[in-house]
Parts: sequence; structure tokens; C-alpha cells
Amino acid sequence: MSVLDVRNLSVQYLTENGASEIIKDISFKVEKGEIAGLVGESGSGKSTAMLAVMGLLGNRAVIRSDQITVSGEKPVPGKNAAMIFQDSLSCLNPSVKIGRQIRETVQERLKCSRKEAEVRAEELLDMAGIRNPALRMRQYPFELSGGMRQRVVLAIALACEPELIIADEPTTALDTLVQAQILLLFKRIVRETGTSMLLVSHDMGVTAAMCGRVYVMHKGRIVESGAAEDIFYSPMEEYTKRLLNDARGGSLPGYGHESTENTTCGPVDGNGKTPVFRMEHVTKIFDEREGIRDLSLEIQKGEIFALVGESGSGKTTAARILTGILKEDGGTLYYRGAALNRDRRMDAFAGRVQMVFQDPYASLNPCLTVRESLEEALRAAGTRAVLSPETAEHAGHPESRPAHRNREKGRMEEKIDRMLRLTGLSPKDADRYPGDFSGGQRQRIGIARALIVEPEILVCDEALSSLDATTREQILELIFRIQRKIGFACLFISHDIYVVRRISDRIGVMYGGHIVETGETKKICSDPWHPYTKQLIEAVPEPDPLRAAKIKASPVKDGTGINQSGCPFAGRCGYALECCAGEVPENYLFNGREVSCFLYSDRHSGRRSSDYKMTSQI
Repeated sequence: MSVLDVRNLSVQYLTENGASEIIKDISFKVEKGEIAGLVGESGSGKSTAMLAVMGLLGNRAVIRSDQITVSGEKPVPGKNAAMIFQDSLSCLNPSVKIGRQIRETVQERLKCSRKEAEVRAEELLDMAGIRNPALRMRQYPFELSGGMRQRVVLAIALACEPELIIADEPTTALDTLVQAQILLLFKRIVRETGTSMLLVSHDMGVTAAMCGRVYVMHKGRIVESGAAEDIFYSPMEEYTKRLLNDARGGSLPGYGHESTENTTCGPVDGNGKTPVFRMEHVTKIFDEREGIRDLSLEIQKGEIFALVGESGSGKTTAARILTGILKEDGGTLYYRGAALNRDRRMDAFAGRVQMVFQDPYASLNPCLTVRESLEEALRAAGTRAVLSPETAEHAGHPESRPAHRNREKGRMEEKIDRMLRLTGLSPKDADRYPGDFSGGQRQRIGIARALIVEPEILVCDEALSSLDATTREQILELIFRIQRKIGFACLFISHDIYVVRRISDRIGVMYGGHIVETGETKKICSDPWHPYTKQLIEAVPEPDPLRAAKIKASPVKDGTGINQSGCPFAGRCGYALECCAGEVPENYLFNGREVSCFLYSDRHSGRRSSDYKMTSQI
């Protein structure tokens, strides 16, 4: 008998216009000790189906099925089934300490004493991979990282001693290394406890790494199912083939495009051109562990420069300093070779730098139509963003003001229509509100709003991390196409090295507030030199069951992985030398590749002959 057995499940939502069918007669099973996968793009109905199975849709929906059972019984959350959601923070009570939240679940399930429940809670935290569980029991959810919170949620799920765990996009919000740790943890828990798991995801790489059986869902129906090897290597349905094609790279060429050979962070690059933007020895410290330290980077006109690294590495801090949202504590910023005044940063940039954020809905005013949002951006950037330079020069003359207003309005409407078409939208979309669009469409609106003022630098801060593979591929292609057409410079920030290697010309790898490796994307991704870069690449699950099963996750000491007195990565590095604990490595430069590691230092690793060609030392 299957642990989970769902037969002919249908779900309808009741609306003012009648019933809307979201799930249409789907059937699936999960066997004992098995990890099965339910995969599909956003909006396919995956989460709705899982909420229906768990009985969590309430009165919002009408549910019909021939059977929904866990080991022959009705699924009961907290008894024979448990569910792990994408956002761990929203699943935990922010005002209650971790220990109490787990203890109360244990007491409810086992009917034991408080002392016995506390002992069991510590055991569960340890099982979930949290070190020093006694300390974590006394902390609140906000004091833990995203990966640690997800481990706590898993511990609470295990406290129920369920026969089935449904994990709904459990790693989407996590960086690559933490994701690998959580995936390997899930596999170990299933293996050691015999619990069955249904993993719901839009990530084909995660599905390949975890699942023995896969169900493919599209528009409320299961369109294909079978063993993971059959689905990934011999898909039958066109939709499955498209998902896999998008996950494997689609039509983008990948590995950067016509890269320039970079030398070092100085006034000019290897081609003698002045960078459009440069940071030199910039520092911004929030507390002992957060911020950036002695950061130097440069972005050339017309290139896509990527910053990649795990959460907390300093990527977003660097972006906010670039845009003027934050002021650096020390160091110098240059725009086209001229030093920028820290207090007049926004005046100097004046719309020349624009940002696309991770959550497009949160960054758009829900009360403004698309047209109003784009008009607001144009007005904020000033007259020159709306009119041609010749027209703008005469805009201030009194006799020209009425005509100027008409020209400005016409020019603005023309510019909005053109930008909507450029970003894959229609001028008819201009009078709709953000809530009328999908996540991918809203991100297109965010890109249109950023580009309509004709910036010289576009900053994309985790702009794709919440999107499924198909939508991500569309937005990647959009950014690449527009960037090559218009020629703006782009700072592309991501924790996903797979995405970064698809679109960027050059890449900077960040850890602990430092850039540890810089160079051409193709060279770094195919042949990493820094141990941390190698860890990032090895942690990415590919949409291939055999390769994805080999993902590696380095152990991370909870909250103490960054060395402050020497190399920041020394505590997690398997190649660490004695000097790494107390000395900070310089940036060693070899033919356009910069690496901050003593393995490349003559003084610490031995002098090499003058004709020695440096290669990876790891």
C-alpha cells in the first residue's frame, strides 16, 4: 500500500463569475521511504494540489476526489503528515523562542512531560543539522539565518513523527550552498527515518538531485509521470521537453559574450578605457560580521559584470553603495574616472543608475497603473529623460512652455509604448495594475521602469531568484537582448552561479565582504581557482539525475564561518595554510584572473620559475 495515494483530485475556486477549475482530475502516489517530485512552472497548480491534500484550503475551494489517504487514513497535519513551506520565517512565530515552538509540538504529539519534550526538541534540532541546539533553543527565529530556519521547520515537522512530509519549494529562497546542505539533509532524514517525502518544485535541478519518481504538472493537470531517469533523459511531452530545455540553458549562448580582458582595479582597464564605474578599497561595516571590506571592482561600458556569492556575502551592500542608497564608511567611488562626492552621490548619478529588485510586486506601487509608474520614473529623472537634448534646451523659455508640455506628453507616451514593446509587453498593458500580471510580467514592468530613463548602469539584484525556469529564461533573454541593443553596463547580482554564468561577461565571487576571485566568466566557471568558487560550482544541481546526485555541500559552522583576522574563508577551506588564520591574502593577478588566496603567492607557496604559467592550485 502506498503511503500517499491521491486519485482523481479536482479543485475549484468559487468566484463572482462562477467556479474556476484549478486542478483537473490528477492522481499520484508516494511509496514508503521514497522521495517523489511534483514539478512544473509557477501557476501550474502544484501548491494548490498540496494544500488540498493537507486540507488547508478551507472554504475558499470545492475539492473533489475519489481518494486522498496517507497509509489508508485521511491526512491529518501534525499527525500522519507534515508540510514544509518555502518561506520558513512566515511558518515560525516571531515572538516565541525556537525551543518552545518545537517543545509544544512534541508535547502535543507524544503527550509527554515538558522536560522530556525539551530533550526530544534538542535531539530533533541535532538531527536537522543544527549545531549547538541548546543555544538555538533559546533564540528567536529572526536571530537565525534562512538555512537554519528551514532546519528548524524540518525539526518541527519531524516532531510530528509523520509518515509523509510534503516540502513545497523548500529551498527556493536559499543560496546555492545552503540549498545543497538542505537537500542532502532531506535525503539523510528520509533514509534514516523511513519517512516518505513529496518534493514540490519548479527547479528541475533540485528535482533531479532528489527524486526517484517525478510527476510533471501543467495547467492543473499531470501531463507526464515516471522514473526520474525516464523523465529527464527520454521525455515524451512537449511541455516536459520545454521545461528541461529552459533548465539547461535554452537559447542563450552562455558564458559571457565578447568579454574584454581585464587586468586590475585601477583607473583604466587592459584596453586603456576608463571604466564607467569603479569602487576602490570601499568598506561598509554594519556589525562584526556583516558588510564589505576593502572592496575594489570596476564595470566597463557595455558589459555585464556579475557578483555571485552566498547570502550575507556583501553583494547587495555593494549594490546599494553604487546606487547611493547607502554611504560607504571608507574608500572611493569613481564615475567615468571622476571621484564621486559621498554626500552628493545621487546628484552626480541623476538617473544614470537604475535598479531591478528581487520582488517585482513589492517594488511596484499597486495603486498605480503601468503607465503611471513609467511616467513617474520619467518625471523623477527630469526633462532630459523625456525630451531630446535639442528640445530640452529650449524647454525653459516662457514662450515655449505650452508647446513644450504638449511635446513632453507626446514624447512620454511614445517612449512608454516603445519601452513596453521592447520588454515584451503591449502598449495595451499600460492601463493595467501590477496585480493583473504574473510574476514574470511584473518583472518585465520593473525592467521597463528602470530602462525608460536610459541609464548607463543597470543593477539587477537577485532579479530572477523567485522565478521558475521558463520565466527565468525569458527574463534572462530579455536582459541580454536589450543590453546588447542599448549598450548599458549591468551589475548582475545573484547567489545562483548557474544563472550568472549564462549571462555575464566577467564575474566577481564574494565571500565575507571580500571579492575572492575575479575574471572572465567562462574561465572561472570552467576552471575555478579559489576554493570557495569551487564549492559554489559543485553545489549547483544540474537537471540530470546522475550528475545532480553528486552535488556537494561543505559544512558550515552556524554563524561563525567568517575569519576576521586573516583570510575570511580560512575556517571553511580544505586547502588552508598556516598563514591563512592570521594574514589577509592579497589579490594575485595572472592574465586577467585575480584570486585572493595564498596558494597563488610565491612567498607562501614557493617561488615559481619565470616561465611558469599559473593554473588552478586546487
